[in-house]
Amino acid sequence: MYSRVSPEGELRMQGLASGAVLALVAVLTAAPAGAQTNFTTYVAFGDSLTAGMSNGALVETHQRRSYPALLAAQAGVSGFEQPLVSEPGIPTELTLVTLVPPVIAAKAAKQGEPRRLDLARPYNNLGVPAAKVSDLLTRVTEGGGGFHDLILRGRGTALAQGLSLKPTMVTLWIGSYDLLGAVVNGRAIEGVTLTPVASFRAAYQSVVDAIKQSGAFAVAANLPDVTTIPFANTIQPIVVSPSTGAPVRVNGQTVALIGPDGPLPANSLITLAAAPLLLKGDGIPVALGGTGRALPNEVILDLGEVAAIRERVGQYNQAIAEICQGAGIPVLDIHAFFADAVAHGYMVGGITLTSAFLSGGLFSFDGAHPTDLGYAVIANEWIRFINSRGGQLTEVNLGPYLGVGSATAGSATARAGAHITVAGGRAPWTAFTAEAYDALRAAFPLLR
Repeated sequence: MYSRVSPEGELRMQGLASGAVLALVAVLTAAPAGAQTNFTTYVAFGDSLTAGMSNGALVETHQRRSYPALLAAQAGVSGFEQPLVSEPGIPTELTLVTLVPPVIAAKAAKQGEPRRLDLARPYNNLGVPAAKVSDLLTRVTEGGGGFHDLILRGRGTALAQGLSLKPTMVTLWIGSYDLLGAVVNGRAIEGVTLTPVASFRAAYQSVVDAIKQSGAFAVAANLPDVTTIPFANTIQPIVVSPSTGAPVRVNGQTVALIGPDGPLPANSLITLAAAPLLLKGDGIPVALGGTGRALPNEVILDLGEVAAIRERVGQYNQAIAEICQGAGIPVLDIHAFFADAVAHGYMVGGITLTSAFLSGGLFSFDGAHPTDLGYAVIANEWIRFINSRGGQLTEVNLGPYLGVGSATAGSATARAGAHITVAGGRAPWTAFTAEAYDALRAAFPLLR
């Protein structure tokens, strides 16, 4: 496997880039004293993380708990409109059928239906799943009834529609899909799965200029390290028991999975897209009951690709920091928040939430989007930051969210804070039914 982004890329480059970004973000936190927020007309720009996507679906149950919806509720805003979708969502929501071994299925064969297509004005939540920064400026439709068609309804770009509402308050959190293609496709390729830095910077500058010109009070957020999401790092690059999740050992040594070039190095990342292949025996030596067929490059991120993606995260975040500083827009350091949560967990009511797939409480069954609890935690990060700039919002009460399943509201299948550990190992490989895997592919339009 290879990277055309940074031939000399080393993981240490990310540390240097992150340090520069954090220094710039620290400067941004010194916004003018006395700045006041006004949520009278609140518009949220972003991608699936803004839309409230969870369990691989855009569905009303989770949309009503998107971080913009929670911000609006805490601000007492009425008429905050979202492109709500009926159960079981678009695409159909993923659900956990059994915990040990983990089996994920689609809730239903038929998708849900849009509920507010007849709204005469633009939605307040203009988060569009799979949107890149440039899409805010240029995309009106994608054809075939995709997410842009569902949310924009052919009435103009997301940026134009949102600013036509004459917002008093704007949040901007976008750019993850300029990176995510490299993760979900297992290939870090400049201009294909990674947006060139110059293109990202130019598009982001244009978006910020337009928001600044509108006169709205705006707050932006930078980007997390997408290589740390469960989609990218749940599966170990070694053979494990499909029933217990414990590493298989031969002569006391673990056995590497098989990649295109032979046994995979220990620092390889295997994406959840490999799960159906592993369950068929691919990537597993014949001597251990597998097919002996190599896992394809598309489900593997090697060290060079991980370094390239992390370097690009730092470059994008530096651009966000510099552009927003020039416009006087404060930047929430969501990168640092997620990094800390991944490294140390997040304590809520005596329960430590983590980024672990299925059991951690923060990420849903698609391995990339937050749970309802995760969105509430993120909303509180926004609230604390906004309050530090003159806001007076009450934080979201997380208590009710701790009473539901860690991966989906209304399900107690896996309690938040519970951990799946069998025979001292990680969880067994997760089985996605054919319908569930189709839904997962639909949730990530870049996954082909």
